[in-house]
Amino acid sequence: DLQGVVNGGAVSSVVEHFLDTECNTSRNAHSAVTFSKVFTNLSNFPPKKPSNGGRFRRVDRCIQRNLRSGELWFVGRQGGRVVWHRLRTPDLLVARVSVAMLGSNINGNSEVFLVVDGKEKLIPQVPPVTPDQPLPRVTQVLVRQDDPPPQPHIPLPTPQPASPPSPPTLDTFLDRWRRGKAGLKPATEAKLDEYLKMVRRYVDTKRPVSDYKSQDIRNYLANARADKNEQGSRRLKGQTINEAIWRSLNDAFHLAMEERFIVSNPMVSVKREKAEPINRNQHKWEDAERLLEDVKSRAPESYLELKFMLMLGVGQAEAKDIMGGSVKWNDSQITFVRKKTGKQYTVPVYPWATDFIRTEIEPRLKQNEPVFDWRNPRKALETSCLKLGLPNLEIRSLRRTLIIHLIQKGVELRMIAKWQGHKDATLILQRYGKFIDADHEKHEIDKLKASATQK
Repeated sequence: DLQGVVNGGAVSSVVEHFLDTECNTSRNAHSAVTFSKVFTNLSNFPPKKPSNGGRFRRVDRCIQRNLRSGELWFVGRQGGRVVWHRLRTPDLLVARVSVAMLGSNINGNSEVFLVVDGKEKLIPQVPPVTPDQPLPRVTQVLVRQDDPPPQPHIPLPTPQPASPPSPPTLDTFLDRWRRGKAGLKPATEAKLDEYLKMVRRYVDTKRPVSDYKSQDIRNYLANARADKNEQGSRRLKGQTINEAIWRSLNDAFHLAMEERFIVSNPMVSVKREKAEPINRNQHKWEDAERLLEDVKSRAPESYLELKFMLMLGVGQAEAKDIMGGSVKWNDSQITFVRKKTGKQYTVPVYPWATDFIRTEIEPRLKQNEPVFDWRNPRKALETSCLKLGLPNLEIRSLRRTLIIHLIQKGVELRMIAKWQGHKDATLILQRYGKFIDADHEKHEIDKLKASATQK
């Protein structure tokens, strides 16, 4: 339609004249090529503001491109509010022309001209088009006569939205949770490492953290609960499952929820295992001595280890690591290193342990060498318990036997706590404050009677 207007000339710009009906003069608007200012009194078109979820990018002043469809939009401020207008074209130059011509028909006192070879020529009237098509005059204004014939409009392919990156795996959050515990006591860090090994043994941690449901966690805990050893006993007690698996998973999912990879923690509706009460019973002092004498006849090395733990009230880890040079006879003390905390503490050579230390332990003392050729004495202790008809208790019960023995001897609780490597007597009271031996109770009553008689 513009062939007659162009007439072989070269289009250099588009010019719009505003007619001043009062003064009968005209003035030029900005050309499309040098467009730098946008009309703001655009009251005739609706806002049509789309949802901006990161789908638009600014390409020119007041012009933004939709990253999905490729179309350009006009964005300008009108009356203190931002107005969006769809330009229906992906071409930036066409968009600039459209923006330059916006508002040109405000009151009918304006006309748009083509500048051809330096002369202005009026653009003929073009019939209205459907809203889904770009404006014909805007498309044709940019066609030069010496250009090849325009190709049929091929719409740009709609870009597919990029798939969001998959969230990190549960294994990643377990590792990050573990790194957040760095700097704790060595024994505590070693325990946390064991917990992670246990979690990965029963839980598939390679899945994205957002894939886990509460029932998945229940199934994993059921696998840990059903795991049994060769004798048919459960490998993990309820307390171990709660501390090692349930708690580790809960902390990892909580970290993922903090970073908004998941909206809720699946552990919230997963119940903990029923924890079996810890057996804190112990043998009487006389029964423990009988057991050790029976062990001595069958396993001499196990006898030395067990009696050392009973006489001094230390655990297996401390007895296993005892080295020559730890005994200080001048002070009647033995120095140990608490395995859980890595701190040193001293235990006095109790009167009942002096002969045993001098006759059976001192010949083994060599500087910086282990005192015992360590063998696990558990089996020897179980055999003696069965033979003598005594309850089968764990090896650590020997330590509790000594603590109760010291309490019954009237030793101050703060001293007992110090000799056990504790910072105060709170734990001693919590663990052993409820224990009352029947013989000890009778002995205390006899003391009260004797005291009353003397008065």
